[in-house]
Amino acid sequence: MLTNIFLKSLWDFRKAAIYWFIGIFLLATYIMYVVSTIELDTFQEISKSMPKTLSQFVGGESGLDFGSIEGFLNAQVFTIMAPIMAIAVAVNYGGKATAQEERSRSLDIILSTPISREKFISQKIFSMIIKTLFIALTHWIAYIVLGIIFSQNIPVEGLSAICLNLFLMGITFGTISVFIGTLSGNATQAISIGGALALAGYLISNIAPLVDSLNNTKYFALFYYYKGSDPLKFGFHSWHWIPFVVITFIFIFLSIYQFKKRNLL
Repeated sequence: MLTNIFLKSLWDFRKAAIYWFIGIFLLATYIMYVVSTIELDTFQEISKSMPKTLSQFVGGESGLDFGSIEGFLNAQVFTIMAPIMAIAVAVNYGGKATAQEERSRSLDIILSTPISREKFISQKIFSMIIKTLFIALTHWIAYIVLGIIFSQNIPVEGLSAICLNLFLMGITFGTISVFIGTLSGNATQAISIGGALALAGYLISNIAPLVDSLNNTKYFALFYYYKGSDPLKFGFHSWHWIPFVVITFIFIFLSIYQFKKRNLL
């Protein structure tokens, strides 16, 4: 098992996975129960009375829309809560990918076994990707199942699109944290910087549309590509997935390169 870092990492995640699964389902149950018992049109009238700038700051460039199930889930789940969950898992496990073993001084023992540095970090990155995928898939399954139970017509394509973006954004920040960990050898620093970048991206994507002179800065924020095209309502975007994939592969390559050349003695 020791030489298969990927399987060991997933095995260690098993209890956390159960807690995440239960927690996401309980939250989704609460949200869907609320949706099924209220008049969304009433909430829509309230959201219309809000200043546009406040609506965009809270709900993103498209603002708040409580008049439909898609708009309600956008505002209550996929603007803040779901991204926090996916990014937290990705950044936490990404930041600890190499730095945790390095700090505990167990890395030299692991690398003394028949496993190369490249294979070690690749399996760590892959395990982080699978854990983040688990969070995104759990959201998808929860709202598909509960949409049926509560007789709510949630568009499958839209839900699939935003959950895919959730996964891609999560692993992008996760691989950035992996790279920072290979540079510093400090898991706390890697997690903190990865989380800070995510927060900065959220603020930039929500604030930029409010100021004409700053509007173009939104394209530098990953949150814009995550939710800027309103995927829950309009489905898959033709190219918004590309920045995630490109940045992810760049930081995977940089992480492997840095880890292979770093002096760990």
